[in-house]
Amino acid sequence: INTGNGLWTFDPNLRVPYVQQWSFGLEREIGRGWVIEARYVGNHAIKIYRAVNFNEVNVFENGFLSEFNNAKKNLDINLANGKGNTFINNGLAGQVALPIFSSLFAGLAAGSGFGNSTFVNNLNLGNVGATANTLAFSTTYKANRANLAPNFFVANPNAAFARLLTNASFSNYNSAQIELRRRMSHGLYLQAGYTFAKNITDSEGSQSTLEDYRTLRNIRIDRHRAGFDQTHRFIGNFIYELPFGTGRRWLNSGFAPLRKIAEGWQIGGIINWQSGQPVSIYSSRSTLNAANAGLNPANLVGITFDQLRDNMGVYKTPQGVFFINPSLLNITTDPVTGKLINAPLKDGLLAAPAAGTFGNMPRNNINGPGFAQVDMNVVKRVFFTERRYFELKVNFLNAFNHPNFAFTSAIFDDPNFTRISGLRGNNTYRNINFILTISF
Repeated sequence: INTGNGLWTFDPNLRVPYVQQWSFGLEREIGRGWVIEARYVGNHAIKIYRAVNFNEVNVFENGFLSEFNNAKKNLDINLANGKGNTFINNGLAGQVALPIFSSLFAGLAAGSGFGNSTFVNNLNLGNVGATANTLAFSTTYKANRANLAPNFFVANPNAAFARLLTNASFSNYNSAQIELRRRMSHGLYLQAGYTFAKNITDSEGSQSTLEDYRTLRNIRIDRHRAGFDQTHRFIGNFIYELPFGTGRRWLNSGFAPLRKIAEGWQIGGIINWQSGQPVSIYSSRSTLNAANAGLNPANLVGITFDQLRDNMGVYKTPQGVFFINPSLLNITTDPVTGKLINAPLKDGLLAAPAAGTFGNMPRNNINGPGFAQVDMNVVKRVFFTERRYFELKVNFLNAFNHPNFAFTSAIFDDPNFTRISGLRGNNTYRNINFILTISF
């Protein structure tokens, strides 16, 4: 009788997930000490664990979606005629009866029924899923739910959730990789690699393995580009020992103090560049069921997806940094200080999906801000004997102090849509450290 309790169980045929991997590569020496390698690498993860809630709220076969839309009409008519912020049928022209709501609200105060501010707000936002979920599980409506069929809203009305751990999910990865290597020779070592890849999945995964489908009615729409996918990635590192001092090409003899100053210099670096992580633009509305509020994309109405994607990128303005062309925003600033107040998206470009539908914006099909960082180091060794030396190393992390902006998914009607206010990475600013070593 505790509506907060739910059920967990396991598929009796549950299996251990596994991965199929394959690769093919060609390697060739292209000069003395130089090697180039080209590879195709792929894998397919099969039978990934996923716990699914089968108590998805139903708003279709029971007629609740139709009544929800009728309630919105009643609300609009009442407001237009000065009858208050309520969706009760006052008998005005165009208003209709609401038998489901009336049955659930019988004997309750207006604040729990037709005048409930949460329900009114849900009607204005199209949140039919959230409304149905409240009516299905709130103790306020428990007695009146007996007036409806037991499974009117959910398959198991006696459980807040009915979760089954399955092998329902998958992922696959395909990549082309190119690598160039030079073994240490004449004081130079170099390695550089580029990867072009795509990772597709239907589940981002979680510690509890719980991830509801956006809707059990069509589980195929969960197939999407993985949130951890990186289309492009370049990583390189090098070491170069300067050719001065004992045993080197230049200054290998002569005035000893000069040789000591010139010998043992080494520079090195790590270069990292990668495209941004996938970004989704959401509506944050529960227009189909209670579970999809965080995975319900916006609707493209006044702009195509290609046009929107072409306008996504890092734009630095006096008012702030945005991840969309500022010409698509209504930027408002304080007339005195000039500081940003808000920057919502212009009207008519994106919209919330209608009640009973999902938005049509593709999921995770926009690359967020890219990442680029160069780490450098300079080393100076002074040898007393072959096995005894003094070393000073200076590390420059993010040597060029390049800012890498952080940006996650955006809600299309947020007052600060796509505004960037954070940085990404461990070394968000240049960091210099010194290491002194005596080896003997």
